[in-house]
Order: sequence, then C-alpha cells, then structure tokens
Amino acid sequence: MTRRPLLASIVIAAAFGLAACGSSGQTVTDPPAAPTDAPATDAPATDAPASEPPAAVGPCTASTDAGTVAVSIEGFAFGPSTVEAKVGDIIAFTNVDSASHTATLDDGDCTTDGLGKGETGALVFSEAGSYPFHCRIHPDMTGTFEIAG
Repeated sequence: MTRRPLLASIVIAAAFGLAACGSSGQTVTDPPAAPTDAPATDAPATDAPASEPPAAVGPCTASTDAGTVAVSIEGFAFGPSTVEAKVGDIIAFTNVDSASHTATLDDGDCTTDGLGKGETGALVFSEAGSYPFHCRIHPDMTGTFEIAG
C-alpha cells in the first residue's frame, strides 16, 4: 500500500513539471503600453516643434531662449526682487544657491522648472501688468514682475 501514495506523488509532480515546461506556441513580446487617463481629442496636429512650451494659460510662459533680463537667485532671494521688463522680454533666472528654486507666479499660471545650482530657467510675458511671484519650494522667497506694454 505504500506504493500507491508514492506513485500518485510522482504522477502529480510529473504533470506539474510538464505543464511548467510546456509551450503554448505563442511568442513572448513586450506587454502592451498601459492606457492613459487622458481624454481623446479631435484637435488637429500642429507643426510646432516638440521643444516649444505648451500654450500660455495666463500672462506668461516658460522659455528656453536666451534671456534679455537677468535675475539671480542667491542667498535664498531673487535679485532684483522687483523685476522690470517689457512684454516679450525673456526673463532668465540663474540659480547660484546649492538648493533648488523656482520662479512661480502667485496665481500658479506660470513657473520655471526646479532650478539646481548653476541652472537657468526663463519666463516671457505676453501681457503688461504687475505680477507677484515666489519660489514654489521656498514660499518666503518673493518678488514682483513689473511688465510694461
């Protein structure tokens, strides 16, 4: 009688072994891309290069162009703290601090990326006005853009 449980165990082990080694005849490929939650749009494609920033939501946009107005970030402060520029000027922020900083409009409509030491980010305004801004990482760092038409 001891042979029956042993034989049953061998048969079961062999069945599992064959199933694990078997092939369904399918080729293994990369899994399909995960679906996104972004809604589908019928918007026509644009000829804009991929490196251009997205369309402006507010009075300014981020820019990768060379700056025409320089602002330093040093000692956890913007220099100057009141930035005077004209519509279309490119305001370039250069971070001298070892900590990362941003220049972000208080209403959140526009911001630079996080800027590490030695990095530069720029904003360009399309509308005249007075715009308070701050560092998103260090909210006590503040300033004002005075943009002339």
